[in-house]
Amino acid sequence: MRENDPFISVTIDIAAPQTRVWQILTAFEDYATWHPVLSLNGPVPDVAVGAELPMRLSGGVAGDQEFTGEIVEVDAPRRLAWQGGVPGVFLGRHSFDLVPLSEGITRFTDTERWSGSMAASVIAEHRTALEQEYTRSAEALKAVAEAHDA
Repeated sequence: MRENDPFISVTIDIAAPQTRVWQILTAFEDYATWHPVLSLNGPVPDVAVGAELPMRLSGGVAGDQEFTGEIVEVDAPRRLAWQGGVPGVFLGRHSFDLVPLSEGITRFTDTERWSGSMAASVIAEHRTALEQEYTRSAEALKAVAEAHDA
């Protein structure tokens, strides 16, 4: 990935402790209960570098499709990243950063950066819809974290 690759990034403050947000983010088997478009589509993997994430997208910008992501970074409870796609053509690296701001408040940043020959044109065409989708996902995470913590 290069610095000038296209990306989407959304940041939201969540009134829940960093460990609670991390717990929700890494409970892949529960994504279908809160995430607007993403769900686990196979066995629950360990939260470890190299683990494969069999995922399903439904109803989002990318339509209905299955893909396998690979966890490429774990720094619990601060950072999680996975990537998937076809290197050189269209590869996405999705990262999640959790920063404690104060007691019980976590700043959550969801970023995806794409590389490959198709990345610039695909992201340019769908940028607005992708930004809305990533915002909905962050708001859904916020809602479930704050409801559980209340």
